[in-house]
Amino acid sequence: MSQRLSKLLPLAAALAIGGFANASVPKDLPSVVVKYHDLSLNSRAGVANLHARLRSAAEQVCSPLNSRVLGLREEYEHCVTDALAQSVAAVGNQNLRQYHLYGKRADIVAAL
Repeated sequence: MSQRLSKLLPLAAALAIGGFANASVPKDLPSVVVKYHDLSLNSRAGVANLHARLRSAAEQVCSPLNSRVLGLREEYEHCVTDALAQSVAAVGNQNLRQYHLYGKRADIVAAL
């Protein structure tokens, strides 16, 4: 998805934890729409802001797994990691992908 094509990104945790077989995992995990029409993905600040929004959304949809129970805590962390990676990929922006992989060390590439 290009930035111009879509300014809304649905984030579904069901995809992120589909590989986990646990009776306590809710069947219908929520999805969250992340809006980023107000951000420039050609700037470090815009990319960092979107990444933070995506992480927050991932934490929100994975929250049913957030527990101090040893096994569930690990599933929650995997859920957040996978949901965030999938949402970054769904945006389809090189700058966001670089930021996700390398953090603040990532170089932001100006759009042509």
